[in-house]
Amino acid sequence: MSDLGGLTRHTFNATGRTSRSLDALMAASGDNKTDAINGALRLAATLLAYAREDSTVHVLAPDGTTHVVHLP
Repeated sequence: MSDLGGLTRHTFNATGRTSRSLDALMAASGDNKTDAINGALRLAATLLAYAREDSTVHVLAPDGTTHVVHLP
């Protein structure tokens, strides 16, 4: 079930690597923890929606180079 309005509290355990990644994301974006997590989850869902059957996303760079991202 999804709620398109309001807030829902979620609690999760983050590994050290995940905590460092969150800190780096907040520093780069200027977002607070809540906004950084919300944005990361929306991005992950979008990438998964566009992933191929082999769990890859192909990204076309401005110079025309194709980069292949392997999703977990």
